[in-house]
Amino acid sequence: MSGKTQQSGKRRVFNLLRAEGVISRAALSQRCGLTRPAVSAIVEELVRDGFVLEAGRGDSTGGKPPILLRIAPGGRCAIGIDLGDDYLIRGVVCDCACNVLSSAKLEYADDFENILEVTSQLVTLLAAEAPASTLAGVGVAVSGVVDSLNNEVTGAATLDIRGRGFAAKLEKRCGLPVTLERRPNAAALAEALFGAGKNYSSIVYLTSGRGVGAGIYLDGGIYRGHHGTAGEIGLLRLPGGGRVEENARPSALAAEFSRRKGVESSFSDFLSAYQQNDADAVELARANAEQLAFAAETAANLFDPEAIILGGRALEFGSSWFQCFKEMIENNSAARAAGGKIAVERSFFGSSGVAVGGAQVVLERLIK
Repeated sequence: MSGKTQQSGKRRVFNLLRAEGVISRAALSQRCGLTRPAVSAIVEELVRDGFVLEAGRGDSTGGKPPILLRIAPGGRCAIGIDLGDDYLIRGVVCDCACNVLSSAKLEYADDFENILEVTSQLVTLLAAEAPASTLAGVGVAVSGVVDSLNNEVTGAATLDIRGRGFAAKLEKRCGLPVTLERRPNAAALAEALFGAGKNYSSIVYLTSGRGVGAGIYLDGGIYRGHHGTAGEIGLLRLPGGGRVEENARPSALAAEFSRRKGVESSFSDFLSAYQQNDADAVELARANAEQLAFAAETAANLFDPEAIILGGRALEFGSSWFQCFKEMIENNSAARAAGGKIAVERSFFGSSGVAVGGAQVVLERLIK
């Protein structure tokens, strides 16, 4: 199992171009720590392969105006699939500049053959929206643990796809290369390249939905760990007992709220009660902030990222809850003890980040 490989100069140039939108060769050289001849050679190759194009001249600072570069819109695209919702499989066609060219979603049942069939239908639907020559492949972000070397799901508590050769079978059906990734990792990549984390060199992306998990982006790449389980913070044991996931996921909150009220309640019911300052809902939401902050602090103290990015359904609690979550992390992180500060941000992409990140996982691999 692979953790994270060191970024090549070509990857550093490519990712900076994606993040900045428009930039000159001189700025690329300065920001990437590469010589100008090295940057020029990389840019020439990227232009030749259709990834980058010249975008006119910038402002002069006394000499010849620099030629600006940008990612070629629609030049190379990939399909990103979000396979983790209870009822829907979502997908997008996305280019290297993070332009979403089309999107679609289909209902499915949690049965392997149905998941395979519906995902294949969705890929076919989306592939029809982009020229075949531009499509680099399909990135499927799944709820579970992924062996990235063997492109296989090795753990999946909520989906019937573990060890079933899903990627190979989907490739055979749709005729495109398929790459699997953990959902939090895909979302972390989208945020790191284009979202709330693009101004940071390292982030931990935290999400809560069907479960609780994290994606870790360090020094220009996803960190997966030896077994592909890096970021499985839902398995952390809380000081008061139980695991983070058992206590902090939305379904657990709804179940505890139902128990207290003696009436079956959904997470939406719980949210409505919280917004109306119901005492039980407020108490449970506060405990939820503490539990998720504990998970985020643990990850932050282990990996020392510049920022924590929060996504998932916890954001539905609103600004007051988020401020509470943020202050808990800022006040208790090891970074503060060392005289520093960790940034805490809301997700930029929200629910679309997983599918967008799935596409970017494929596009990243085009650049060695």
